Formats: sequence, C-alpha cells, structure tokens
Amino acid sequence: MPAVNTRTVNSLTPDQYGIDIVVKVVHPIVSVELDDNGRKVRVYEHLVGDATGCIILKSQQDIKGVIRVMKGYTQVIDGYLRLVVNNENMEPISDNNVDVLLQNNLSTIKFVRKI
Repeated sequence: MPAVNTRTVNSLTPDQYGIDIVVKVVHPIVSVELDDNGRKVRVYEHLVGDATGCIILKSQQDIKGVIRVMKGYTQVIDGYLRLVVNNENMEPISDNNVDVLLQNNLSTIKFVRKI
C-alpha cells in the first residue's frame, strides 16, 4: 500500500530527495556494465510511470511490473531528468492496475541550469 506522502511522476523536479513513489515499468531501455574501481557494476535504465507521466528510472536491478520506490532521488544527466534508486529501496507491488501516461515523459525535457 502506498504511503501517505507518495509523489506522482508529474510532481518530480531536479534535485529532489527522499522520494516515495509507485510506478509501473513500461519497458527496459538499456543495461550497461561499468567498472567502479575494479568492481563490475551493472546499471539498468527503465521507462516507468504512473497516471500523471513517465520518467527514466536508473537502478542496479532489472525490474518488471509495478514497484514502490522509497528514498529515491532525481538527478539531471546531460540535461535530462532521471529518477534514481538504490537496490534496497525498491519493492514489488502486487497491484498491476497502474495506468501510465506516456505523452508526459519528463525525461525528454531539457533542463538548463543557470548559474
């Protein structure tokens, strides 16, 4: 069951922390293996979303279905928004009744930081 403070995809903005959100995995985008100081780390990106929009989720797990992200955060990579989560802060949800609004993809919006 989602927490009271659960966010929606449409409410995500750069540099947010402590994000609690329930999203449905639409499809995988990419999986790459990186070298982290001699340790091999696999990173996955999936398109995920809810009824308000969609966003690319970056994690170290290949995920499917509906998941709850806890203590996630947003990150701007090359000007584009990502939702990032650590492995221990994701859990599967049995509710597959999550609609995804694909027409509002937050990861396609270019963010420009002004200094």
